[in-house]
Amino acid sequence: MSLSRNHSTPFLDCVYAKFLWRAVHLLFGISTPQSIDDLFNRWSKMASNDHNSLLLTAASVLCWTVWLTRNEVVFDKCRPKSLLQLLFRGTHWLRQWARLQRCDDRRDQLILAGQHLETSALHFFGSNGWLSNRHIGLI
Repeated sequence: MSLSRNHSTPFLDCVYAKFLWRAVHLLFGISTPQSIDDLFNRWSKMASNDHNSLLLTAASVLCWTVWLTRNEVVFDKCRPKSLLQLLFRGTHWLRQWARLQRCDDRRDQLILAGQHLETSALHFFGSNGWLSNRHIGLI
């Protein structure tokens, strides 16, 4: 079953997903996905096969992060303290998934990508007046 471009999905449309995809866009220049199909098809064709595999792993990790966070909100009534906490949760899982890589180079690249995302996010949001402890205002 394929999701159409107009079909709403929590991996793209909830407040947590929107933050993560916008952060990726601001920090890496990768445009925000319009659908799951758009996300995985476009990210699989952006560069070389090795690089695309890393991008797909990162996209999967971000979807996993959204999934876990939304489950905690729904089932445990627990929300992230800040949006950066959500981003750091994603980089935590990126490091965990990096450990599963067969090739040391791929493992190192994923770990470096996570570190870059963390430091870039802290620098970007901090230098633009966004406080790391800013809470999410959900209705």
